[in-house]
Amino acid sequence: MEKLKSIHVWIYAALIAGLVTALVWGAGTAENAKALEITNENAYNRAFFEMTDHVDKINNLLSKARLANGAAQMAKLSGDIFRESTAAKACLGELPTTQINLENTSKFLSQVGDYTYVLSQNMINGEPPSDEDYDHLARLNDYAASLSATLTETEGKIANGEIHISDRGGKGRINEKTAEAAGGDVLTDLENVEKSFEEYPSLIYDGPFSEHIENRKPALLENADNISQADALKKAEEFLGESGGLVFSGLSENTAIPAYNFTGDKGGRVSVSVTRKGGYVLSYLNDREVGDAVLDISEATARAAEFLQSKGFYSMQQSYYDKLGSIATINFAFVQDNVTCYSDLVKVRVALDNGEIIGIETNGYIMNHTERELAAPQLTMEDARGFVSRHLDVKGTKLALIPKDSMREVLCYEFKGAFAGKNFLVYVNADNGREEEIFILVENEEGVLTV
Repeated sequence: MEKLKSIHVWIYAALIAGLVTALVWGAGTAENAKALEITNENAYNRAFFEMTDHVDKINNLLSKARLANGAAQMAKLSGDIFRESTAAKACLGELPTTQINLENTSKFLSQVGDYTYVLSQNMINGEPPSDEDYDHLARLNDYAASLSATLTETEGKIANGEIHISDRGGKGRINEKTAEAAGGDVLTDLENVEKSFEEYPSLIYDGPFSEHIENRKPALLENADNISQADALKKAEEFLGESGGLVFSGLSENTAIPAYNFTGDKGGRVSVSVTRKGGYVLSYLNDREVGDAVLDISEATARAAEFLQSKGFYSMQQSYYDKLGSIATINFAFVQDNVTCYSDLVKVRVALDNGEIIGIETNGYIMNHTERELAAPQLTMEDARGFVSRHLDVKGTKLALIPKDSMREVLCYEFKGAFAGKNFLVYVNADNGREEEIFILVENEEGVLTV
């Protein structure tokens, strides 16, 4: 009996100890969770307050930019706006906003820095802002002022403890005692900001966030009709030179160039994509194992050029290439009236063990190819040479149409030359002598590329 009693005592003691341990552990876990929540809240607050400060500065800088009348002043202001807008976007990315769409707000922060930078560059090149440019600045200023006012108001609510940023299923947490006074939460305020950008103006300018780049359509397919899946399969089989063996694997729709995709086997796994409009081969890849290289680059280039001719790509000129193991990828650009159109790009993969074409990518060609109206250059080659640094030892020159960040094309003289042990390409505007681009040619065993 005494023994049984001692066992009961031991069991009770163990249970009590376990309960105490659980309570202590639970309290510690709750404390840790609370500490983590506070840490996150502080990080969110810091990001929000800093974003508010950056946007306020953007608003003030835009007001100054509207009065800038000199290139140096506009360059300084545009640099400041670009820096503040980049920082504001970084802060926006730190907030728990996964449940709401802030695409327009983000686009505004991207474009405001980019647009003012382009204006400053135009002024440096002797092109003063137009009335339309000043109208755009005014509208950007209005949106920045509205965004700044909303963020400042929300910042006050956070500072007063009325609302908190901590994410709870996509809604900012509201202090219960002040919920009625707050009348909303952080994410609701940000959603209201987003709605205010629904009338945000479309900007067309020479920069990477310009509307006409984001929304542009493939030039080659402009007047083409849609084809059926069956017709696309025939196009793919014609490209491979054999029928059968390909099966439909899906339709790529959410892209600039919707395409039917097919897969099969041809010594290796084969994939072919055919555009839904027009029925052009967008890409082809054969991932067969490639043996030791037998062909050199000149032989591979000849095979690739012959292949492009056979597939209807005429007047193509080899530009640069890269080599990975026994596979060479060679870039070809379209040539019109002795002008190299670098936007119309086709990439061809050649197996160096036997010269077989094992890949092609025509995205650049399909997006940009059209019959262009090329005006005669205003400058002669000799005149353009005068705008190139005297330190460049020029080895060759040709006319080229090059894409800017906005994909606006500029007719240039391409000067290839050497300086300080390196090879360079210098592009001079064929109409006004402006130095548009400078590239270093990187030439080694792996290929010839530009940086």
